Amino acid sequence: MLRYIQSHGLFSAAERALLAVSGGPDSTALLLVLAHLAAAGALKLDLWLAHFDHGLRRRADREAEKAFLSGLAAKLDLPLVVGQGDVRAHARQQRLSLEEAARELRYRFLAEQSEKAGIRAVATGHTADDQTETVLMHVVRGSGLAGLAGMRPSSSWPFPGHEGLLLVRPLLEVSRKETERYCQEEGLSPCLDVTNVLLGPLRNRIRHELLPLLRRYNPRIEGALLRLAAASASDLAYLEETAGAFWPALAIEDKGSVTFRRSELADLSPAMVNRLLLAACQQLLADARQIEAVHIRSMVDALAKPAVGQLSLPGGLTFAVDGEFVRLMLGREEAPKAAPIAETPLAVPGRTTLAGWLVEADILSGRKVKVGADPYEAFLDYQAVGDRLTVRSRRRGDRFRPLGLGGEKKLQDYLVDAKVPRGERDAVPLVCTSWGIAWVVGHRIDERAMVGEPTGTVLHLRFRRHHT
Repeated sequence: MLRYIQSHGLFSAAERALLAVSGGPDSTALLLVLAHLAAAGALKLDLWLAHFDHGLRRRADREAEKAFLSGLAAKLDLPLVVGQGDVRAHARQQRLSLEEAARELRYRFLAEQSEKAGIRAVATGHTADDQTETVLMHVVRGSGLAGLAGMRPSSSWPFPGHEGLLLVRPLLEVSRKETERYCQEEGLSPCLDVTNVLLGPLRNRIRHELLPLLRRYNPRIEGALLRLAAASASDLAYLEETAGAFWPALAIEDKGSVTFRRSELADLSPAMVNRLLLAACQQLLADARQIEAVHIRSMVDALAKPAVGQLSLPGGLTFAVDGEFVRLMLGREEAPKAAPIAETPLAVPGRTTLAGWLVEADILSGRKVKVGADPYEAFLDYQAVGDRLTVRSRRRGDRFRPLGLGGEKKLQDYLVDAKVPRGERDAVPLVCTSWGIAWVVGHRIDERAMVGEPTGTVLHLRFRRHHT
């Protein structure tokens, strides 16, 4: 374990550390090993102990734990602090599960004791078995790469307000059986938590039901899950480092918001877009654990839609899509009522400014066309549309022939099918020619304006948001 501690830099030289002890075999084994290493001079560690009573079990069991830990602390001449909380009341007040409430109160107590004693690192007795169970929990819940990576040897504090406080896990490569055997060899009989066999909590069901079932398919399933966690952690570290390098160039930070250009995100791999969106959530939220893979997926899906709109996320976050820009912000801003676009002639070729848009028009040779993924860029057959084009809002009775949909369609029906919010439909620009709508900007061109093999000259149009 000393090699593991040193290779991951879990404790700095001559450091004071707080060890969370429950009285069970895992934290007891960790306590004994760290105390022995410190006494032998292998680790220059000033060790403090902390125990939190959740108040969930029989008084006799809880008192037995405290007596066991008090005796062990006295034998090793180490300071011990004990705290307690009403987990059931906290769960009711905050609408949490008992497991979540217990974790929240326990970590709050550990953080408070660390700050009082000027401690930077809190050690826990999480083992390799806890790691495999954690990975499976995330798999069951449909987690992303961060969940598959499981617990890290060292990580920032899991709750807000305690920047600089680290959580370290020296036993992540040690099995539960090894900690139990070590305690026996040391002549100790740690306390057993009977709640660990109850099948209510998800972790217990995974431990006692799912893992035994999976061992029938792979007797070494624990090793496979640990390798999955290690590989995921390695990939995740690379993605986080790369996203950190992209961040200064792509993220536009303001008080309470982070903005990206949609076209710049479109040039990145999906994995990098996911990391940047998650990083933006972490930038804005003190506790971003509530942002899960499903929320990142919903933001990515919104990026692909041309319509202006807002997406509500946990923690009071809003994801707003507005043309070229996408923005994550705290709170929700009132979307301005869409103003209709007055009919305006387009300069072809040239630039035209209208109702919040800058329109660029170029005439190209058909051989120079390189169609991209930008929904606000279109290539039209110049011979089919001509140079007398206008831009306007929708009108009652508008129809067009959406490319690829096979036939004429009411514009109203098309916008409804495209999930354009009712209040935004008047703001959708329509590029019109003598025979009708040539392009519903941000959505689809008319099949009569399509560039085909015989097309010799192409009209290239680009719409960009323009704020005056």
